[in-house]
Amino acid sequence: MDHNKALNEFAAQYYGQLSSAVYNTPVEINPQDTALVIIDAQKCVTKEYFVEGYRAMGIDTEPLMPILDQLEENTNKALSNIERILTACREKGIRPIHVRIQSLLPDGKDTGRLHASAGMYYPPGGMASEFCEEAKPLDGEIVLNKTCSGICVGTPIDRVMRNLGIKKVIVVGFYTDQCVSTSIRDLADLGYEVDMIEDAMTAMSQERHDRALQGIKFIYANCETAQQLLERIHSL
Repeated sequence: MDHNKALNEFAAQYYGQLSSAVYNTPVEINPQDTALVIIDAQKCVTKEYFVEGYRAMGIDTEPLMPILDQLEENTNKALSNIERILTACREKGIRPIHVRIQSLLPDGKDTGRLHASAGMYYPPGGMASEFCEEAKPLDGEIVLNKTCSGICVGTPIDRVMRNLGIKKVIVVGFYTDQCVSTSIRDLADLGYEVDMIEDAMTAMSQERHDRALQGIKFIYANCETAQQLLERIHSL
């Protein structure tokens, strides 16, 4: 008998039962107590940024273009859905909160250890920290900066949302397996009802995205598609 296979089946059944108990119905959304949190929808996730970075290091990008084209396709799909959701939330009065990676100091010395170790120094005014066109904040919308993975550790978002009376959070952004999953787990532990939109986020690869979803969907957050969410928003 393959005990690992049996254990996989047991775990699937266990988490299936758990998820049906935690998020057996969609998160109810309304403008009074729901926020849309957009995580790291900024230029550092785009093909353009990767190409410029590699060229600056003297690396020939031509052999990488098919891979970077696929990255761009996945990223643009998520950004398109983020844009649709952001537009609908604005129309219905659901408050957007934009979070990005950006240091306070121009030399990035306030960057957290993990990001600094990875060379992720994103100073104000740099290309990496620019918002993507699809997710640019409007004047008067909340923008929070961080230099670490999680939005709850890296920003005062918990205090801000509690002051606003927010109890439910729609989460979209980048990357599913890193900043998004870290933030969703923290939001759930802080007591928020979380709704993650699986096709309005992505990771650097489809495999990493899918594996990240498996670990959090319907346990730390409800999970639905952009179209399913949009239908519920439009019905408000």
